[in-house]
Amino acid sequence: MTSLPTIQQILDLEGVRRGEPAVLAGLEHLGRTVRWVHVADTPQSGELLLATSGCLPHDAGRWLERLVAIDVVGVVVQCTGALPDALVHAAQRLRMPLVQLQQHVQLSQVTEAALALVTAGQFAESRRHEQIHRRFSELALAGVDAETVVSHAAALTQCPVVLENTAHQVVAFGPAGEDTDCLGNWESLSRQIVASGQTGYDDRTGWLVTGIGAGAAEWGRLLIRCPDPSAAHVIVAERAAGVIALDLRAHHDEDLRLRAQRTLLTSLLTGDLVAAEFASRAHALGVPLDKSVVVAVVVRDRSPRDVADRIGDLPRDLTGLHGAFDDDFLGILLTLQPNDDVHGCLVRLAEAVRRRAPAIVAASEPVTSAAEVREALVEARRVAAAASGDCGDVPYVKLRDLGLPGLMYLLRNDPHVQAHVERELGPLLGPEHVDLIATLRAYVDSGGNKTDAAAATNLSRQALYDRLKRIGQLLGADLDSPRVRASLHAALSAYDAIRRP
Repeated sequence: MTSLPTIQQILDLEGVRRGEPAVLAGLEHLGRTVRWVHVADTPQSGELLLATSGCLPHDAGRWLERLVAIDVVGVVVQCTGALPDALVHAAQRLRMPLVQLQQHVQLSQVTEAALALVTAGQFAESRRHEQIHRRFSELALAGVDAETVVSHAAALTQCPVVLENTAHQVVAFGPAGEDTDCLGNWESLSRQIVASGQTGYDDRTGWLVTGIGAGAAEWGRLLIRCPDPSAAHVIVAERAAGVIALDLRAHHDEDLRLRAQRTLLTSLLTGDLVAAEFASRAHALGVPLDKSVVVAVVVRDRSPRDVADRIGDLPRDLTGLHGAFDDDFLGILLTLQPNDDVHGCLVRLAEAVRRRAPAIVAASEPVTSAAEVREALVEARRVAAAASGDCGDVPYVKLRDLGLPGLMYLLRNDPHVQAHVERELGPLLGPEHVDLIATLRAYVDSGGNKTDAAAATNLSRQALYDRLKRIGQLLGADLDSPRVRASLHAALSAYDAIRRP
């Protein structure tokens, strides 16, 4: 993420290559960034030290240890002979990059070229820091939520970013193009990540950590996985944490963990998450899906977010993940044990929901793998959308309970179904024939019983006969035929489904 040059980039400079550089130790750390280069015996943290063999102290091992202690990134020594064994062995033991220039070059020219590279990097890094500050200032002014802030932090650093609460549950995650392996057993891993101060780096685990809130107001931590953190990483972490704190204060009455569940379910439904990533993130939220029976439940209500806010009062063993999808639907994933009574649990959930709102509760068939969860959620959402308010006395609705009206709702966008409606009912679909449509509906619903149809429409038998005759003439159909009535019944169900919002 840094714009500063690495040791390797400095070794690739033409003036350095003429010295035939040989890496004697620390080859794996040539990617360290260099903040300054000079020929001196009092280097500072982040600097690359240039020296000649005549300037090396007698106690080379201890000298190198002192350089490591002040975080010098590497040592380049010009020497046409062999370097002292003590120096090489100490560098290898300390894993400090040690490079020998085997041919004579002007170190002043090497220093000048290297400093030009460092200066250009410092200027670019300064502009980068300015861009980071500007980005998070814009996010703060826009009042974005914590999930959006985490996504921006991951994009800026190109590193995985995790936002967790004080219970070590992941409430937002930015993968930065990587898989979700880092979320496996997150709670256990997170408890091992220790960093001092408001922002610190844990060398053992490779996570940069900054706290959100402090003392009694401590809310959680923002963590960035980066093997070699730079100043830009720290700026991103601290600015992101600051914007998240603003979001938390603005929505102090909202449970961010529930908001994370809503985001997770919505991402699964839209296909933004694959099964493996969904399972990892659900587990990190404290809802493991492995070795569980999962049932997707969708509640259809005019104000699903109100139901979602009140769902905390539902039986805790039945809620699992939940969140409002849009203006009409609340999704719930029940994670049950294989020996649990699925029907009994669904009845308890449905009754608890309906005590709070006159809603339709739809359920999928149980599934046993994360790969099937999205399909189950889609199924439950379709059932909830297709179910009518008069679903009988069943506490919840499943696909098999929908009947013909529900089936036609699911198929309402199929051009073959739409063509069937026009073909069967076309002459009656004008506004002048509303009464005829109502009469035909009562007639087919009664199974062709004219007495029942007359009673349902408040018509005399003769008036009903006249209307049926007129309908038969307009449609060119024999209404006494059971086959014709069945086809018209399907067309009317499809017509109602197409006109439903």
